[in-house]
Amino acid sequence: MLIELIQVAIGNRKNLSHSLSAKEWWKLYDEAMKQAVAGVCFAGVEKLPKEQWPPQNLLFEWIGMTEQIKQGNAVVDKQTAEMWKQLKKEGLDAAILKGQGIATLYDSLQLTVDSLQLGALRQSGDIDIWVLGGYQKVCDYVQRTHPTKDVAYHRFHYDVFPDTEVELHHRPTLMRNLLDDRKLARWYNSFKAEDFVYLEDKGFAVPPASFNVIFILTHIYRHFLFEGIGLRQVMDYYFVLKNSHTDDTDNTDILKTLRALRLEKFAGAMMWVLHEAFGLEEEMMICPMDEKEGRFVLNEILLTGNFGQADARYRYKRLFKLRHHISHGSHLLMHYPSEVIWTPIWLIYHRWWKWVHKLRIEN
Repeated sequence: MLIELIQVAIGNRKNLSHSLSAKEWWKLYDEAMKQAVAGVCFAGVEKLPKEQWPPQNLLFEWIGMTEQIKQGNAVVDKQTAEMWKQLKKEGLDAAILKGQGIATLYDSLQLTVDSLQLGALRQSGDIDIWVLGGYQKVCDYVQRTHPTKDVAYHRFHYDVFPDTEVELHHRPTLMRNLLDDRKLARWYNSFKAEDFVYLEDKGFAVPPASFNVIFILTHIYRHFLFEGIGLRQVMDYYFVLKNSHTDDTDNTDILKTLRALRLEKFAGAMMWVLHEAFGLEEEMMICPMDEKEGRFVLNEILLTGNFGQADARYRYKRLFKLRHHISHGSHLLMHYPSEVIWTPIWLIYHRWWKWVHKLRIEN
């Protein structure tokens, strides 16, 4: 029923297949919160016929939650533009990854609720910015402006806003198979500053659609394997594909990249999930659907919730990162062996990488 409500929100359904009891509505609301789609789901509620609306006490709570999401988005939009303009002033080329950049894609389909664009109802997270120039260039800027030792293989935490986390990426993403990670690096390094798209109404630039088709999929894949993902990330990809397709779209290069990165199986599963859960049309897909794998992936998504926060299977292991990652990935081994097998090697390598680069920062 949560999936049906999302379909109503994004214009692919007119009502629910049956009315819900008050208890069922509260359960649906709790699940929408776990999946980080409560705001978009409220857009669905407002489109339902009155006889299918939730009970009044839940409706009032939902309205309050939606107002918080709208206000949060307004704040993060402003902070994102401020951060991007500061980087531009410093002579750094940058693009907003995920988050507020993807929210703009929700608006492109002109899905409005009481004249409010759907993107304003997408629950915001932190601000991720890809800064071109490589590790050293980004490191120099960070240490000169807001020094930190919190460095990772692909990003710096940038402590500039008290209420919003900012990450400056010297690599937009990564793969744990270090051989595939090199291929991925060659792919994203083929994009230059002139490829970025400046959004005048938002005051920041975003990557082109051809970048997001692969990048957002790798982001979902990484979190799916080692933490868990929720419907918000999947919904983001729905809007990426809806906005990337044209009548002359040729998926040849996309398929070539997917195969090089061993992503074709997961991509096929995601196409089925997007079709089943969101109503994505086959002509919008980047590869054929894989129903069997898709059912497995969708079940995992519903079990884990947003970034695995609702997953009760491995909670006792969360204090031990290596143990948690191996436990979470172990049942995925037969599905996606490459990344899972490389995980212990990657975690050791990353610890060494961080140690070396922290020493260089200190000295």
